[in-house]
Amino acid sequence: MLKSWNPRIEVAWSTEEKLILDAAVLLAQQVNQESYISDLLSFLHQHSGADVVMLCRKTTLPKEMQVRHLLLKGESMALQAYYPLQGTPCANVNRHGILYFAEGVQKQFPQDHYLRVFRIESYFGAPILGASGELVGIVSLLHHKPLPHPHLLELLLTILSPPLETLLEKPV
Repeated sequence: MLKSWNPRIEVAWSTEEKLILDAAVLLAQQVNQESYISDLLSFLHQHSGADVVMLCRKTTLPKEMQVRHLLLKGESMALQAYYPLQGTPCANVNRHGILYFAEGVQKQFPQDHYLRVFRIESYFGAPILGASGELVGIVSLLHHKPLPHPHLLELLLTILSPPLETLLEKPV
């Protein structure tokens, strides 16, 4: 069963959260920097604590993704992996939009090899949509326990997604 929350519930942001949101707005304005994607993933890691922060791009093959950038415990990993969407939480992001599994994601997606390898129990994924509304990529945060502050993560990804959309639509 997909677990979700009502994103329309008003949230009272703390002073610290407001500063994080302001920093996200400033980061989104630096899309032309060569280090933008690395900076963005590091920012998401820093403010989520996720074990894995991953940016994937849809390939020309239907239902296949390419891992473009991956941070493991804050360290950049040189990885150019491809994986099928079927049997992964990313497939549900493709169908349902932003998705958060607070726990038990490994049991819900037993075919997902990466969830087992990285011992992932919590998953937060957001689609990156192109100008035509088609999925061009996914940003996902994965952790061994529930990620704190899913409302904050959702807003951060809402702020940071438009520059990613532009970057992922460019030919490789």
